[in-house]
Amino acid sequence: MKAIVFAYHDIGCAGLKALVEAGYDIQAVFTHTDSPNENRFFSSVARVAADLDLPVFAPEDVNHPLWIERIQQLQPDIIFLFLLSQYAL
Repeated sequence: MKAIVFAYHDIGCAGLKALVEAGYDIQAVFTHTDSPNENRFFSSVARVAADLDLPVFAPEDVNHPLWIERIQQLQPDIIFLFLLSQYAL
């Protein structure tokens, strides 16, 4: 099943790993950019996605028409959201 994942923080990392283990075909992972000024105590979704060889994106505005079109072109069967408040689809 083709999936797109919107994720951040530890819950996003856990969710992403669980989906891969469950056999989902992850087409793209969207996350926030990790700020170098932030004292992060949690895991990086971007790093986990890269370690899993998944395409990862961190757009400023995922609701921009270009990103909407790109997501539509991927034709996901399902979209998962793990803790990303800015990405209200």
